[in-house]
Amino acid sequence: MKCFFANSGAEANEGAIKIARKHGERDGKIKRYKIITLNHSFHGRTITTVKATGQESMHNYFGPFPDGFVYADGIDEIESLLDEHTAGVMIELIQGEGGVEPQDKDKVQKLAKLLKEKEIPLIVDEVQTGAYRTGEFTASQLYNINPEIITLAKGVGGGVPVGIVMTTLKDVLSAGDHGSTFGGNYLSARAVCSVVDILNEEYKNGDLEITSLMFNKALEKFYDKYKNLFIQKVGIGMMCGLRVKDAKTLGDIIALAKDNGVMVLKAGRNTLRFLPPLTITKEEIDEGFKALSIAVDSL
Repeated sequence: MKCFFANSGAEANEGAIKIARKHGERDGKIKRYKIITLNHSFHGRTITTVKATGQESMHNYFGPFPDGFVYADGIDEIESLLDEHTAGVMIELIQGEGGVEPQDKDKVQKLAKLLKEKEIPLIVDEVQTGAYRTGEFTASQLYNINPEIITLAKGVGGGVPVGIVMTTLKDVLSAGDHGSTFGGNYLSARAVCSVVDILNEEYKNGDLEITSLMFNKALEKFYDKYKNLFIQKVGIGMMCGLRVKDAKTLGDIIALAKDNGVMVLKAGRNTLRFLPPLTITKEEIDEGFKALSIAVDSL
């Protein structure tokens, strides 16, 4: 794949949309502009990526928006929305903001095959799932698919601002079609090289898998202890969540956890989200869940 470096996940997704739309127009016969995304998705906070996000509440105040975005209720509905104007389909394999919701592997593979047959690019937003968050470098590898476009950010920079759009459609954009003032700067590029080197080594020697197993075992134990508060454990690898019985309880847990030195987040309407560092130690895991238990016990 050819890579373009930007500053954030939203910028990477903007680049992905531009690649898909230019690819869709290259034969000059039909203007292909429509991008299909999923309800409950999240793709960024720029005007275009807010519109690509399938959450009605995020569309308040900021319109009018760019045209051409259509939302499917799930993977199953995407096929019925495809038409001669479809330029691309953009999905998260695990919806992060949408509630740590993994997509069904068989359905994703069926969709990827269908899109290849129709020569419609599949865009996989891996801003949260990339950089070994799910166990492989990309969740696309975990799902055994080969998207035409993948976007990365967040963890691949280890805290330094970076976004990356990668594509097999290497000749679509010409010089001047896309650009970035600070994309690919020395600081962020060096950070990415260091992060990838470190995580590659952790992956090869098995440390990432051991850490993931340790964290998930601790999370399962925590879940079992407080089943009166939680409905279900969800997620893959080190992208996990607990479904909470109601919104008030979720808000209280997040506030009390913060007071006890543990940062956890809300995802979707009722999910307590966990995104621990991939290099977290057993001692840090134990300390974190001890503090979280103190927080929950004080409800």
